[in-house]
Amino acid sequence: MSKTAVIFMHEANEGSGSFGDVLKESGFGQMIIHTPQHNLDGFDAFDPDLLMVMGGPMGVYEADRYPYLAREIEILERRLKADKPTLGVCLGAQLMAKALGANVYKGKAGYEYGWSSLTLTSQARHHPAQHLSPEKTSMFHDHGDTFDLPQGATLLASSARYQNQIFAHGQKALALQCHPEVTESQLTDWPIYVTPHLKPAAKAEAIATIKADHVKNVGPLKTQSALFLKSWLSTVGLL
Repeated sequence: MSKTAVIFMHEANEGSGSFGDVLKESGFGQMIIHTPQHNLDGFDAFDPDLLMVMGGPMGVYEADRYPYLAREIEILERRLKADKPTLGVCLGAQLMAKALGANVYKGKAGYEYGWSSLTLTSQARHHPAQHLSPEKTSMFHDHGDTFDLPQGATLLASSARYQNQIFAHGQKALALQCHPEVTESQLTDWPIYVTPHLKPAAKAEAIATIKADHVKNVGPLKTQSALFLKSWLSTVGLL
């Protein structure tokens, strides 16, 4: 029987990316749930072998405006308490932090968009996150919110702008504020989402720089992200 991965998606352009390709290659059956348009009331938090929660522009603190986020947090609370394999990316990481009791808020360092390397902690050197080290790949970022490190979590990576980029909790939960799953096709569209955060005079130059960085970095990131995800899936007993 194939393993099952349920993917919570919030925006069409922030899907599972290269992670979805790795899951397919690894024999997972995948169910993508667009949570803004899906009633999660009957969702069994313990049913999928893997729950993956992806990104989106909404804020965790906007759950009154986006009620499906509150339901996702409830699902994550139950799943994380049971230490079931769970992976969150960007908004997904923020939802995991909230489910673990941490504060999520607008980052004081401003909007982080584009390519920059992670700095790994000593704990990451013995974790699948080692495949995302600055010696091996740059990393893509696209977020304006951040979070406090949840109690009991292990910090694995930081960026120059935001300390809490990757954390592990328990044996089988991993949260990534950054975007190791990003693909070339996604990057074709994503620059339009950063322009509201730039001064008009800086937009053209900034977008040109970002596009050049895409060409240079997306290949190595895809390679390292596949190694990272396969290693993590093995660690949590799914490969």
